[in-house]
Amino acid sequence: MLIADDDPGVLRALAASLARGGFEVTTADDGAPAIALAESAVFDIVLVDLHMRTSGLVVVRHYKQRLGSGVYCAVLSGEDNDATRGECLAAGADEVFVKPVPASARRRS
Repeated sequence: MLIADDDPGVLRALAASLARGGFEVTTADDGAPAIALAESAVFDIVLVDLHMRTSGLVVVRHYKQRLGSGVYCAVLSGEDNDATRGECLAAGADEVFVKPVPASARRRS
């Protein structure tokens, strides 16, 4: 699983929580390194923050173009509205989670 978020605290907390849940976690602190990781690793799950220097939507599009339905992409956003959700889903995201992400959603992913 790949997690990309430019907030170090969020990145650490999500990575630790998901690792405790049995996931093998790789992290990136922005969208650009998350995209670069696609050259050297294959991820089944990609969890990205929407608002980073290189947008989470750019990351989602890259992974969906590369792996199609073979990768589950979820976007984290602080915005809870239909426009944001629609934009994320149109980019190829399978799910949109509003920050903070509840523990039940982390277990479900």
